[in-house]
Amino acid sequence: MIGIVKSSLPDGRGLGAHEALRAAAQKGLKGVLFNSLFDLSPTLDPAELRAVRVEADRLGLYISSMLGVLNPALPFRGEPVATAGGGDLETGVKRLVRLAADIGIHDMFFVIGMIEERFHETVSWSDQRQALAAMLLRCAPVLRECKSKLLLKTHEEITTSEAVSLVRTVGPDLLGIAFDPVNVVCRLEDPIEAAHRVAPYVAQVHVDDAIVRFQDGGIRRYLAPIGEGVLDWKTILALMPDARVWIEMHSGQFAMPVFDPAWLSAQPDIALGEYASVLAMAAKFGRRDVPWNQDTPIERLPNALRRIQP
Repeated sequence: MIGIVKSSLPDGRGLGAHEALRAAAQKGLKGVLFNSLFDLSPTLDPAELRAVRVEADRLGLYISSMLGVLNPALPFRGEPVATAGGGDLETGVKRLVRLAADIGIHDMFFVIGMIEERFHETVSWSDQRQALAAMLLRCAPVLRECKSKLLLKTHEEITTSEAVSLVRTVGPDLLGIAFDPVNVVCRLEDPIEAAHRVAPYVAQVHVDDAIVRFQDGGIRRYLAPIGEGVLDWKTILALMPDARVWIEMHSGQFAMPVFDPAWLSAQPDIALGEYASVLAMAAKFGRRDVPWNQDTPIERLPNALRRIQP
């Protein structure tokens, strides 16, 4: 099944839920992954949520949603989820899981935060992950009751090894992985090696492409049309053939000071071979100018549709 993240549709962020479903169907896609349940109903009204389900069924589309940002140690990131819970993050998670399950969504993904969280000055990255695991375990009864599983996205702040560790801590019946391989190079991971690590736990894959390029003090990730970046999608998708595939046009260009000893020492799990692999990608791209406009990711969508759809 190949679908699209709502915000990656043309004018996607401004589309209503029903408009997004029709836009995806017109492009021959099989599903829409909404950026939030609030995209389906700003007030989380059960009747409005059910109406979206009915329209999706009419069009023959699969639907899912992002849950939000979950970081109990730094709750300011997850304010919308907390708002759904009357100001409490955990209560918000439980409410959103139940609302989603009521309309047949049992696989919402989430992120822990942004890249800054990994290097937070007062709350360690380890403490953030431990707080998340503890909260998810407290949500276990609701997840089991709803026959739901949350999916941790391999976002730019987390390594695939850390994601796998969290899945094993919480339990793979409750927590899986949403694999987004354009992000793993930000953690100096080789995309194929990363795919092998996460493959047993992957329920969905986010499809885009990227390059890395040398710049003063290190390297930077830029987004690229599928087939023109560093990702070997044929190999990656073969490792997780049952995963749902979501097209997502990313926009962030992340810098990595890969020659800074302090930055490297803060990440002791970097594997030398994968570090070398990512630097080799930058060396291969060379000093060329990046030819793709990073401010208009939607321009890469037609190429993605041609490359990914059967």
